[in-house]
Amino acid sequence: MKKYTKARFSWLESYLANEEEIASLEISLTRSRLELRRWTEGDLKNVRIAKQSHAAKIETIITANQQLLDEDLRLRDQTLDLIEHFDGIENQILKCKYVRGMSLSEIADIDGIGYSYDTIRKIHAELKRRLDFLNKWDLQEIVH
Repeated sequence: MKKYTKARFSWLESYLANEEEIASLEISLTRSRLELRRWTEGDLKNVRIAKQSHAAKIETIITANQQLLDEDLRLRDQTLDLIEHFDGIENQILKCKYVRGMSLSEIADIDGIGYSYDTIRKIHAELKRRLDFLNKWDLQEIVH
């Protein structure tokens, strides 16, 4: 059983890492675009750019980062699509717990959720068992 510990909820770990990467790329793109604007329209527009300088490569950097961001956004959408395969309360629990970072008691307190904390806890435990099974199955497919 221990050999699966690292892979437990690997889709969640991937989702969280992906969200961090998206945020980082968005910040980098914003900064790069602002820098490009300085070189083309702003206070640096009359400064000569050396061929090997960072400024000379900024448009290439923007293009590369935009491509990475587009791929990360596709990966995020695929992960959210996985969550959408669960119905009703299971979908709500997965989104609230793993995407929004809410506790089970916070989920139970949501207006209109219609389930007690104990029921939310039981449904979550069953979801974890099913997701653990899927992770183990995926690992066995990779190994064989």
